[in-house]
Amino acid sequence: MITDTRQRDNPVVYVNPAFESTTGYPAAEAIGRNPRFLLGSDTDQPGIEILRAAQREQCEATALLRNYRKDGTLFWNELRIAPVRDATGQVTHYVGVQNDVTERIRYQAELEHQANFDALTGLANRNLLLERLRLATEYAGRRGRLVAVLFIDLDRFKLINDSFGHATGDKVLIEIGKRLAGAVRADDTVARTGGDEFVIALADLARGEDAAVVSRKMLSALGQPLQIDGREFLLTASIGVALYPRDGGDAATLLKNADVAVYRAKDHGRNSIVFFAEEMNERAVRYLTIERDLRRALERSEFTLHYQPIVSAATGKAIGAEALLRWERAPGQLVSPADFIPIAEDSGLIVPIGDWVLATAVAQGRVWRKMSGRRLSMSVNLSARQFRDPALLDTVRDSLAATGFDAADLILEITESTLMHNPEEAIKALNALKALGVRLSVDDFGTGYSSLAYLKRLPIDELKVDRSFVREIPDDRDDVAITRAVIELAHNLGLKVVAEGVENERQLKFLRAQRCDKVQGYLFSRPVAAAAFNELMALKRMPGVTRPARRSQRPARK
Repeated sequence: MITDTRQRDNPVVYVNPAFESTTGYPAAEAIGRNPRFLLGSDTDQPGIEILRAAQREQCEATALLRNYRKDGTLFWNELRIAPVRDATGQVTHYVGVQNDVTERIRYQAELEHQANFDALTGLANRNLLLERLRLATEYAGRRGRLVAVLFIDLDRFKLINDSFGHATGDKVLIEIGKRLAGAVRADDTVARTGGDEFVIALADLARGEDAAVVSRKMLSALGQPLQIDGREFLLTASIGVALYPRDGGDAATLLKNADVAVYRAKDHGRNSIVFFAEEMNERAVRYLTIERDLRRALERSEFTLHYQPIVSAATGKAIGAEALLRWERAPGQLVSPADFIPIAEDSGLIVPIGDWVLATAVAQGRVWRKMSGRRLSMSVNLSARQFRDPALLDTVRDSLAATGFDAADLILEITESTLMHNPEEAIKALNALKALGVRLSVDDFGTGYSSLAYLKRLPIDELKVDRSFVREIPDDRDDVAITRAVIELAHNLGLKVVAEGVENERQLKFLRAQRCDKVQGYLFSRPVAAAAFNELMALKRMPGVTRPARRSQRPARK
């Protein structure tokens, strides 16, 4: 394309066939017009000013323009212009060489989109989220405003993938993304940072309470029924909130602290909102440290078992033991089970740890049998994750075979809440364990809302009355009624009853009167190491136990 600067408005005086095929304009329609006609109404472009400046300075220039063909379709034009001078050095014409770079620009735009947007939902990804958070915090810092980061984690989303497949799970995530995006302002950012995790950046807030209002709005939006492929899904979410500048001065810190807060929300029972606080971050660091050390504890033989005697309520003699895990993280430094068992459960480490507990406990039980010649039951707790582990059956079978411990003397304790999570699957798993010859006990009975319809179908041998009901008997009327009812229910179903948490003679006397079969608690002994338990076995009656009173016999009347 050649234009003539000597004529008014610098008109086109020549175009070649490539121009015609690229733009769709024949030469006759282009000649005599200023090249700006290719811009249509799209005249506010940075490249135009570059070309104007080049013409003022009478120099070469290259600019990228959005041009439009005769049929109205857009093409990207990389235009280079160069002045043509006459013998006196005056610019008389401009020669323009244009290249259709539409495919290149489209490819670059695709790369940029991939770098900044989530491929599944079309929402911002972590990269773009961090950039927008940076801009939002800079603006808020200048204006004395707030920025909120809402970290949203869908509750139990894995169940959808596992039950209906990832294709359905992806459709759910897409719809969730639409709901979140539709519930915020245009200046806010909704991002998907991976899996079932979403983050919302709320810019330019006047007060922290505004973040709470939006968070509740999010829970409400997510809580509405979702129709996917003819199925209805009801979802909940946990939300962690961090505020700028209180909880962090930069995007990365805000995201980290909101993530910490969402874990706290999960601990609160899910479907909840929790704001970040510094002590929460300290707990998170402690959690990660314990998890790291737990992974090495088995290799370093830091675990040990203590044993608490299970006592016959009638005779006061030890008839069994419950194996309880202890962790000596460093010499003399015992970690409370309440601190590390939940972490082991969350991380999945409870499975190899539980395998070790089972193998060690039955081996010790076999040693005691040889030492004393007495049959002593061994109770071992199974965590929820262990109970669902497909390898559990083999683990129990192998442990019994390796030690020669009698299966009938092994009692596996499963909490009531674990069994009620999926009763039908629990019944199948219990039947498989029962086929090995072991005995089964429901731990913490009365705390997990059992359905009696399921309870009668469970192939169990005993119920363990939770210590929370034993603690106040015989003084608390409600606890007395509940404990008495559980014992009677169990006996009517042909089950044994164990009461845990027995700490005084009055509790023992009441339980004896109700014909409770077994008891355990501090009245008899705290959990002790294997060597100390040897001494307890030798006793005819456990410490703290008096001989049951005999009924008085009146002489027969003559």
